[in-house]
Amino acid sequence: MSLSSDSGPSAEERPPAGVRPGHLGFIMDGNGRWAEQRQLPRTQGHAEGAEALRQMLRLARKHHIAEVTCFALSTENFEQRSEEELQFLFDLLAHHLEQEREEMERLQICFRAIGRLQELPRRLIDAIEKAQRETSGHKGLVFRLAVNYGGRAELADAFCSGGAGDPSLIGAQKETALAAHLYDPAMPDLDLLVRTGGEMRLSNFLLWHSSYAELYFTPVLWPDFSAVDFAAALEEYSRRSRRFGSVSTTTSGGDA
Repeated sequence: MSLSSDSGPSAEERPPAGVRPGHLGFIMDGNGRWAEQRQLPRTQGHAEGAEALRQMLRLARKHHIAEVTCFALSTENFEQRSEEELQFLFDLLAHHLEQEREEMERLQICFRAIGRLQELPRRLIDAIEKAQRETSGHKGLVFRLAVNYGGRAELADAFCSGGAGDPSLIGAQKETALAAHLYDPAMPDLDLLVRTGGEMRLSNFLLWHSSYAELYFTPVLWPDFSAVDFAAALEEYSRRSRRFGSVSTTTSGGDA
């Protein structure tokens, strides 16, 4: 299934009332379990997960989400998964980046990748760089993929690159200096972080950017994540009261 450019959400996909997240994050968990439940190879779960990702991007575009960042492969996955499974993931990602350019153009998706990308296979690095270059001017949706990514690794790399290392910096200056050396300094903080698959933890994902994110956990395995599940996450977000350490306000602008 390809990304679609149809005009708007159907009745069951229509976004709920209230403010929507500007930056939406996904921990796409459950591909392996989805396959195991069906006595299929884990690679089939990853293939179905890629299909769910296409569906989610289409929905995000319809719902006017500005940025989406998805956790595709952690530094721990990179070190602990079998070589066969990793090679399948690398080939799957490279293939889709090469095949989806027309759809990214149609939907005006600006693709970016974060992580220790230099450790990836050359074909995948080339595909990532080409997709980033060719979509850099698109204005519809920023889609960011975290590959060989870890939140602690990002902070360590930022510090070693010079962020906040100056002892003369104080207070917020240190935070500003560190943020300038993160993998994507232009990335805004997350508003809503969704994790599928039933687990309730961050798993080292976007630790800096999740400081005040609303968290939403669902037992639905990622390949089964549907338009209904997407709408449910947005509806829950619209009910949340976001304080940021100060006066309580709801996401829809009301007083609590």
